[in-house]
Formats: sequence, structure tokens, C-alpha cells
Amino acid sequence: MPKRKYYVPKRDDDFFTFQANLVTRVMANKAAWAIPEAAVNALASRKAEYEPLYYKSQEKQSRTSAQVSAHRDKRQIYEKEIRAFAKAYLMFNPLITDDKRLALGLTVRDIEPSPRPRIETAPGPVELMPIGGGTISVRVRVESDQSRANIHPFADAVEVRYILVPKGAKPPNSSEDCPKVYISKKALFTISCGVENAGLTFYGSFRWVNFTSPEHSGPWSNVRSTVIA
Repeated sequence: MPKRKYYVPKRDDDFFTFQANLVTRVMANKAAWAIPEAAVNALASRKAEYEPLYYKSQEKQSRTSAQVSAHRDKRQIYEKEIRAFAKAYLMFNPLITDDKRLALGLTVRDIEPSPRPRIETAPGPVELMPIGGGTISVRVRVESDQSRANIHPFADAVEVRYILVPKGAKPPNSSEDCPKVYISKKALFTISCGVENAGLTFYGSFRWVNFTSPEHSGPWSNVRSTVIA
């Protein structure tokens, strides 16, 4: 749900409709929402002061500059008081649901995170280091920051597609030729290939993955390789 930064309308006509709706709903629900009577009465009094000035300002053939100024000044005061009232009694009131806040014309918390953009780059460069016992240490980075191991800011993890190939056998051309899968949420991790596979060559392709929106995951890297020790 998109979050509006400013919920008070700018245009006078829209503001008039907004304030009338808000005050009417507040007065009808003040007991259910546990809003103090004095606060509601003060808001209603300000509404009663404002609306005649609005009507006068809309009479374009007969209004005076003093009437236009009076409306503008009263609106500034009224708008400030509406914001203060909403903050004190409406925005964080546990008795008011988000649907009711929307009906009041207020903004609500953005409970759904904004979608992350599509990832356009592959991890790189990827560092592979045999550390013995059939295990490979892997370090990945984003292209724009080569100073340390890191996960892409739009990614949840890094995915590895890999295959173990005997010496002299044909290496894979791309990730599609690599049937094994490993996923890490860390930028520095190890892949256990098995001590019995020492001497085979590890070939792997890497990409950043978005679990929430898989279609926004990044492209696969070129195949990287190292000999398992």
C-alpha cells in the first residue's frame, strides 16, 4: 500500500471536503475511539469558524481581499490543529483500524515493503579457494564495491549452480550445465564437495537472488573454477 507523505489536501475545495468528512466521522465515533469530549468540541468549533469563511472566499464575484485573507489565515490555523489532533488521537489510536484511518482521509503505515528493483549485475569477481578436506571457500562481492565480501543490497542471498568434473572431461558452458545448487545468505561461505572428490574440478556459476520476487534476481556469472583439494 503506497504511503502518502502529506495527507492534508492542498486545494481549498479538496481541503473543505477533507475536513468536513474527518470532523463528521470523529464526532460520530468519539466514544468508540475514546477521544476526549473537549478535544472533539474544540475541533468542531474550529470547523464552525472556518466553513463560513470558505464559503465567502468562493464567491468570486463579490468576495473582498479581506475575506480571502481571512479564509487563508483561518485555514492555516485550522490545518495545523487538524494535524495536531490527528497525531494525538487518530494516527496511533489502537481502537482505529487502518481502513477507518483511510476513510478519515489520513495516511497509514506502509505495511508492505516497496518492491526491490531488478538486479542487473552478477557477483564479481568471485574468489574460490580450496581449503582441504574437499571443501572450497567462496567469497562474493558486488561489482561496485571490491573492498570486502558483501551481498547485493537488493538480494536476499547468492545462488550457486555447480558441477564437479574429472580431469580431462568437458567443462560446462553455463549455469544450465550445472545441476548442483547451493544458496548462501552470507558473502563468505564454504561449499563441501566431499573429500572423496579431491582432484576433481569445481565449476560454478553465481547470481544474486531475490526470494520475494524471483523475476528480479540477477543474471548468472561466467563459470568459475578451481581444483578441489
